[in-house]
Amino acid sequence: MTHPDWAEAIDIAARAGAATLQPATSLPLADCLGRVLAHTLTAGRDIPHFDSSAMDGFAVSGPPPWQLEAATASGADVHAASGARPLKAGWARPILTGGTVPAGTTSIVRSEHAEVVGAGAAGQAVLQLRADAPESDLSPARNIRKAGRETRAGEVLLEGGRVLSPADLAYAAVAGLDALPVRTRPRVALLMTGDEVITAGQPGPGQVRDTFGPALPGLVAGLGGTVVDVRRIGDDAQETRVALREALAAADVVLTTGGTGHSDADHVKRVSARLACELLFPELAMRPGHPTTFAQLGGHPGAWHVGLPGNPLAAMTALRVVVEPLLGGMLGMPLRAAHEVEVAVAVRPVRMSTIMPARRRADGRWEPCDARGANMLRGLTEADGFLTVPKAGLSAGQPAQLLDLPWPQR
Repeated sequence: MTHPDWAEAIDIAARAGAATLQPATSLPLADCLGRVLAHTLTAGRDIPHFDSSAMDGFAVSGPPPWQLEAATASGADVHAASGARPLKAGWARPILTGGTVPAGTTSIVRSEHAEVVGAGAAGQAVLQLRADAPESDLSPARNIRKAGRETRAGEVLLEGGRVLSPADLAYAAVAGLDALPVRTRPRVALLMTGDEVITAGQPGPGQVRDTFGPALPGLVAGLGGTVVDVRRIGDDAQETRVALREALAAADVVLTTGGTGHSDADHVKRVSARLACELLFPELAMRPGHPTTFAQLGGHPGAWHVGLPGNPLAAMTALRVVVEPLLGGMLGMPLRAAHEVEVAVAVRPVRMSTIMPARRRADGRWEPCDARGANMLRGLTEADGFLTVPKAGLSAGQPAQLLDLPWPQR
């Protein structure tokens, strides 16, 4: 069984997730914010679907002056009636922003650029341009929003795999949609181990404060999962076995913290291996995060198990290279690939491919954060991304690969 590096782990996890793609479900627009669109959508008709006025003013036909049709009683009447019948040459008709442009209209004259100058021979009111009005108001199709100007029927409306934003939902509404197909969120169970872990107050000698309970549920939700179970257990083999089996029955993905080392108290890896129908890798060739295990438990399709290390920074790096691409693959999301940056300072050689919390300097180059041990979090709170360091290290000015953090950037 190979021990993949960070890049290989991302690929393995993404392919595993894609092989267990979540089903699609239709939800009302108001319930789709933050969900992943299941399929690419195309526009069923032009947007806008009719020629409309960009201004309050007058639809006019031909050059001034124009005979002015009588105004209707209300704005709603103007909207309804403005495009109901063609506009005759030499005539003008009141129109509001968004109103249907009648056939025969050559342009829309803004209200502030027009004035009524009296009555014509038949007693009809006469409209003309004000002396200070720009001639551009008479340009062909001036102030007219043409049908299909934004989107043509058949064009892509929204790409599948995107996380739906408020703007996406508003755009879908403009297109006349009432519901959208979105991926069902993967159910995620969190199982945190450790006899030494306390959940409140100051830890005493031999104790450590729980760092995962406050962070993981929100982080999983941000990656598109739904947390269905959270529990803490001690370092006991039987308790671990029972908890993993119960989590397996309730979830699509089981995340554990701790218990993946090789000591007598590390039971998670051994129990997971016994329950696995497929062990994708037992460890990573990466630091921090080396003792991360990834398996499929309980038979196909079963549930995915990612055994995260007990050290918090190690767990966060493993979460970025295994859990994020796994959940993203299950949701049909495009992979967030590493991108190239310039390193500001030299980084010494390392024994194993290493991921370091790093910050972006004012000059645009990158440098590792301080306090970046596997058990440390201060560096991660200061980080703008994860800098990947090959065994040979990095020289100042050398290009390097950077991974975005698994949560929104500052």
